[in-house]
Order: sequence, then structure tokens, then C-alpha cells
Amino acid sequence: MPWYRTPKADYSHLRGVDDDTALQRAIRSPTYGEAHQFGLMADYHGRIAMMWGAADVLRYEHLVVVHEATRASHPSFFGFGRHWVGAFLHDVVGNLVGHGLRLGVLEEISIDGGRAFKLVRREPLFERTGSGSWRRITERSGRGAAQREAYRVRHAAGLDAEISELVGRLCAGGAAIPDGWYRRYPEQFGALRGLAVLVSDARPTIETAHRTMHLVDQKWWVRGLGDLARNVRPAPAAAVPDEDLESLGSLA
Repeated sequence: MPWYRTPKADYSHLRGVDDDTALQRAIRSPTYGEAHQFGLMADYHGRIAMMWGAADVLRYEHLVVVHEATRASHPSFFGFGRHWVGAFLHDVVGNLVGHGLRLGVLEEISIDGGRAFKLVRREPLFERTGSGSWRRITERSGRGAAQREAYRVRHAAGLDAEISELVGRLCAGGAAIPDGWYRRYPEQFGALRGLAVLVSDARPTIETAHRTMHLVDQKWWVRGLGDLARNVRPAPAAAVPDEDLESLGSLA
């Protein structure tokens, strides 16, 4: 298999398994994701924080219901709009909780003799470096967070004019919003899905999206906009009807 090809997911562990068993097994021993995959662990932590919301504790029997309510209402939540049911869905939720326990952001407790899970850490455990890779947040790396954020904001501001010009070209050419934007930048564009078709339909949002992006994403974004804009041609001007031309001529 070529190094760049992602292996096909294996769900054989769910064959013949009922929903609750799938949930319990994944909590006890997550079926995918490794502790060294910091980017994936950061994503899990973010999804857990969204799922718990303002709550401190979720009971075991409410996990799937709350997960599905969160997934349905947050376009940036992984799996938004997808049809997940049965053991697969319960496996997904179990993996979130299982990894949350191993990361130390969740703690299992007992309420009235039943299982429940308490969110004990909302602050991020991981951060992206300037190169786009992920690392654990340490006391040393945390000290430079303010300076890195200030540079990220300055870099975004420096792209404002270029991005505005590129988006303007896309609007003039009647360019459609690529579906890939929703997958790669869910935080910035997830809410547009189903509401906007053309770039011009959401021009203000698209022109300012880079301001909330990580530094590396800003660079990818402006490069991608440039590639897209080079393949767009301005829409031809609408032809003026003959009768309108005659009317204009009579005013000369």
C-alpha cells in the first residue's frame, strides 16, 4: 500500500455486537486512536467539551442522546450531517468517553448507584505549533502563548487585502463554495452548509474567515484561494436587448 494512502477502516469488531455492548467496550478499551496522535486527542477533547457544554456530569444512559443532540446542532462537530446509527454510533461515543478517561479530562463517578462521567478539565491539553504539528502544552510552551497569538493576529491582518481581492474575483466569476471547505474548515464554514451555494452568497464571512484560523491554516487558505481564483473567469456581461439599445440610441 502506498505511504500516502489511508488504510480502510476496520469495523469487524462491531459485527454481531449490540449497541450497549459496543458502548461499554469502547469506553473500557477505545477501538481506534492512539495516545501519541496528539491532533486526534485534541479533537476528542474538543468534542467532549462541546458535548458536556455547561454540564459537569453526564449519566451513562444519556451519553448517546447528548452526543447526537450536539452533533445535530453544531456544524463544526465531527460527523455533522452524517447518518450514524446502531453499534457504530455507540462505538463512536464510547471512544470519546474512553479516550477522555485516559487523557484525564473525564472522571467516572457513581450517582444513585449508576455510572456517570464528570468533566474535570476544559482547558486544552494540546496545541498546534507554527509548523502545524501538535504537541502537549507544557509550562514552558504556555509562557509563549500570548506572543504566538499576537503574531497569528498580525499575520491574518496582513492577508486582509489579498484575500479580499481573491474573494472578489471568485464572486465576479460566479464561483461555487467548494465542498472541501466544509470538511477542512468546519469552524469557519460549517454554519454555511445548506445556506450558501456561491461564494458571493457569503462574501463577508469568507473574506474574514482567515482571522480565526491557525497560522498554518491561514497560509494554506490564501494559497488555496489563489489556486481557485486562477481557474475562474469573470461572468460575461449580460447582453442588452435590442429594444433597449434602440431606446438608448434615441436619447443620443
